[in-house]
Amino acid sequence: MSGPLSTEETIDRLARSISPAYAALRDFTVPQVRAAAASVIDLMVEEQLRVPDGFREACARAASLPPNEAIVMMQVWRDSLVEAQPDRKTVSFVLEHFPAWYERCPEQVREPWLAGVARLGQAMRGLGGEGMKTLMEAMACCDDHYSAHKLLETVAAYAPTTDEAVVAVTAMARAAARLGRLDLWLEIAQRFPPERMETSDEAEKALPALGEILDAAPDHPLPALRLMGALAGENDGTVLQGGRKLAAAARDASDAGVFLDDTRELIEALGIRALGAIVRRRPGHDLVESVLDLRAEFGAQAALRLLEKGSL
Repeated sequence: MSGPLSTEETIDRLARSISPAYAALRDFTVPQVRAAAASVIDLMVEEQLRVPDGFREACARAASLPPNEAIVMMQVWRDSLVEAQPDRKTVSFVLEHFPAWYERCPEQVREPWLAGVARLGQAMRGLGGEGMKTLMEAMACCDDHYSAHKLLETVAAYAPTTDEAVVAVTAMARAAARLGRLDLWLEIAQRFPPERMETSDEAEKALPALGEILDAAPDHPLPALRLMGALAGENDGTVLQGGRKLAAAARDASDAGVFLDDTRELIEALGIRALGAIVRRRPGHDLVESVLDLRAEFGAQAALRLLEKGSL
């Protein structure tokens, strides 16, 4: 009667009889790390996933990490696969790309990234490699771990919505973080929470449309974000049409930053009713100043008349 199999013999038999993915376990010498890696492979086998190119190499690099780091990396990799279910394409995408994301994540935000990335769930494939890079850049701009965690948490809250929305809010969060004004993104998220997108098709399209304002003025993120915050609390139709039309106007403006600032000031002074006149007339800065002066002296109705007609 033969004795018990050695670890190496067990791995060889598993690799031959179940899946070649088990061969990657040869690189792990610490039992606890090997067990964490085996949990990833176990899920792969259960879901009948193809072993991605570079899997063995990714595991070898993970095996070279300090044991505690390797265990956490493997656990989050598996958690991300679980959260990506039931969409097999997304699960396969995460299986293939997670090690590269881990390696690309800046050291200063790796801890909060690992703590929250699995919450992105089924949105990970829609976010894609570029979107994940944008998210990491946003987190790296934060002042501390708490802010980075808060940023990831608020972006991940949109994971159950649409790919377009997740990409849009990631860009908003990065723009705000780069400015050191995470509060601007959090204000937008508060005024247009993810659950709002469950109410109608129009609501699903509204938040990405709002993000078009930022896309239209990449050199003017501060006025763009401030205007987006002012619009986010309006009804879905206004956010949808306003976002698209203001983005188009910003692209045509000689100075997009001035146009966006002027638009926000007019909306704050006259209310959302000013939006129609703004997108129709696209008033110049001198007219805007005259409208605001008239508002201060004679009230909103007189100022709105000037904005709509260009004269009293």
